Amino acid sequence: MNSGHRFLLVLAAFSLICSQLSFAAEENLLWAWHHVYITNDLPGDPSKTLMVHCQDKNKDLGIKYLSQKQVFRFRAQIDLLRKNLFFCNMQWNGKQAHMDSFSAKRDENRCRKHCMWSVREDGFYFSRGNSRWDREYQW
Repeated sequence: MNSGHRFLLVLAAFSLICSQLSFAAEENLLWAWHHVYITNDLPGDPSKTLMVHCQDKNKDLGIKYLSQKQVFRFRAQIDLLRKNLFFCNMQWNGKQAHMDSFSAKRDENRCRKHCMWSVREDGFYFSRGNSRWDREYQW
């Protein structure tokens, strides 16, 4: 087999692999997307907003100011190595805290595509999308 045929064979194989990976991504097998929701469930004066600043190592999602019951939503991707991590800094009423809003290793199976956070006066609560909320972080 000459080098031209070998190149075409390698190119065809690479193309086939890429198409399979694309299918896998759509089917939630590789590079899956999860939706992260952060809701301001803080009490008190509605004029006091919650400041949320989320980012990962490559992307800064910017600073958001959430009124009561307002939701900040973003998508987080799980890559092949499961190393994705989004972290958020929060400020409200003189308090400041840091939380990991999405960790691929932690959240890949527990979120089932939707990771829901409720920010409350005593901390940050997580839910899998049902009625149960567990506090995972404190102010």
